[in-house]
Amino acid sequence: MVKIVRVFLALFATLWYTTSPINSNSTSQVWVTPISQMAVETPNYYKPLDFNRVKYSPADAECLAKNIYFEAGVESTAGKLAVANVTINRAANKNYPNTICGVVQEGIHYYNAQKNEHFPVRDRCQFSWYCDGLLDEPREGKTWESAQELAKKVLVNHYDKALIDITDGATHYHANWMETYPSWSKKKKVMASIDRHIFYGRKL
Repeated sequence: MVKIVRVFLALFATLWYTTSPINSNSTSQVWVTPISQMAVETPNYYKPLDFNRVKYSPADAECLAKNIYFEAGVESTAGKLAVANVTINRAANKNYPNTICGVVQEGIHYYNAQKNEHFPVRDRCQFSWYCDGLLDEPREGKTWESAQELAKKVLVNHYDKALIDITDGATHYHANWMETYPSWSKKKKVMASIDRHIFYGRKL
């Protein structure tokens, strides 16, 4: 039954993404699920996610789009949406930064005095693409455009409807092709398996 519900949610997410229009003039508000709804919709083995703590900025769309692009750029709409869900869920969790960009860029940084800029320490961040030492500029094309479009649809309050969280409140995930799963995965409950990732939530 759970699998059937998740398949339905994934199909609904794809339909929502392909049919919902974007109002390019509506950029002043950001939609989040009211915490009162989350208390009902989120399974009871979670500590509630507090979306009221999330702070938004104009840079959020690009940060979220890059995370979607680099983490799930070749995946289906459901796979991309799931990564977006986790990013926002982390911002709503008191154990993480309360901004989208803060979540995406979380990790250890060093200061480069010559460039007067902070850079992430290699392999010491939450999302591997951000600290892998490679250039973090997406290639122009349909994949990047798709990530940007989805990020806007996730963030912009335009529809008067709730954003579907197909991960059931997950805050962690890893690739399903890994031979050895991360040690933290043993301490968390599997919430969903979508495309190339397995998603986890907090246990009591």
